[in-house]
Amino acid sequence: MTARRSTPVGRHPELGRQIAWARRENERRRRAYETAARDWRRRDQHLERLRIEATGFHGCALPGTELPVRLDDGEVVYRILPVAELVEAEARHLPGLPAPDPTLTAELLDPADGPLPAGLRVVDTGAAVVTDRRTAFAGRAVRREWAHADLLGPGHHPDAPVTLLHPGDGGRPAGLRVPVNAAANFRFYLTLAYATATETRDGVAARLDALLADHRAARPRPPRPLGVADAPVARRRPERLAAAGAVAIAVLLGVTAAGTWPATAGPAHRAGPATGSATAAPDGGLAPDPLPAPAGGGDGGPAPSPAGEPTPLPHPAGGPTRPTVTQTPAGAGTTQVVLPAPSRATTPAPAAPSTTPPAVSPTGSPSPTVSPTGSPTGTTGSPSPTGCRPPVDPPQCRGG
Repeated sequence: MTARRSTPVGRHPELGRQIAWARRENERRRRAYETAARDWRRRDQHLERLRIEATGFHGCALPGTELPVRLDDGEVVYRILPVAELVEAEARHLPGLPAPDPTLTAELLDPADGPLPAGLRVVDTGAAVVTDRRTAFAGRAVRREWAHADLLGPGHHPDAPVTLLHPGDGGRPAGLRVPVNAAANFRFYLTLAYATATETRDGVAARLDALLADHRAARPRPPRPLGVADAPVARRRPERLAAAGAVAIAVLLGVTAAGTWPATAGPAHRAGPATGSATAAPDGGLAPDPLPAPAGGGDGGPAPSPAGEPTPLPHPAGGPTRPTVTQTPAGAGTTQVVLPAPSRATTPAPAAPSTTPPAVSPTGSPSPTVSPTGSPTGTTGSPSPTGCRPPVDPPQCRGG
């Protein structure tokens, strides 16, 4: 049993879509070309037959044929119309009506099936015949004849199968409306009969030669086969674009809420001792008792004293301070009070005198008085037997 081999179309859906589009488009273009070529061949055969008729046709006698009118001696028939309508203009000069012009054009040989032009009315319905001498109409109640030698010329309407015959005496024009499928041949044979009566037949043949040459120059060409590269780019549907946008917004909100978005995550700040803050301590402006710092002075704090005394906690500048009570090493027998040194970073602002009672020393001696300006004052406790004085940095006393 052999494994089924995957095709390139299965691996690439876009390629399959392009191949299907190329097949459909090639089929559509092929059908359009065949329709245009069929119409062109029909038109070419018709023009070729008309050119032959313009040079070799001189009418027919049609003996024994019943005609709408009686023919004169030597009169021949060019065209018979079993059904036709007699139309008449309501005035001599009306805009939009065709002027007398015996010249044939491609549009006149293929008229449209439009309505009756404005200014014309239908007088009667019957049959008509075109001979080398005249055009005659025989209806139920009206009969009309136009001698070709007395006409200014036929006028063919381009948008309706109507042909007006303009008389030379300046009377109101009248004419015939014929079925649209018989209009091309009727116009040609009427023009040919009029040219025969006015001895301008050669001009009709030359005009047909020009029409045939122009028609053959416009022969349709087969279309170029289309390939995958000619396929248009697929456009996404609006609902798919909206769904993709909603998913993108949801992902963005989720990443932002999780804190993993690189644009919102910042470096972590470690809280350190505030030296310039004016915020009061929670116990009425006095800082809590300091805790001994770990060995080595971690986090940038002051290193412990060599004698092992705890280092006092620095207080905010400008606020009330609380004296730190330190004890001498075992054997000294005395207790010393060390006041913190004033901050050198900023000048403290005047503060209101504190009403907090002074703290009591563990030995029972009164605590030192704190000045309103935060400057250290002398102590009233027992003097150290060694006579220590407060150093500037670090704020601690050491035995002599």
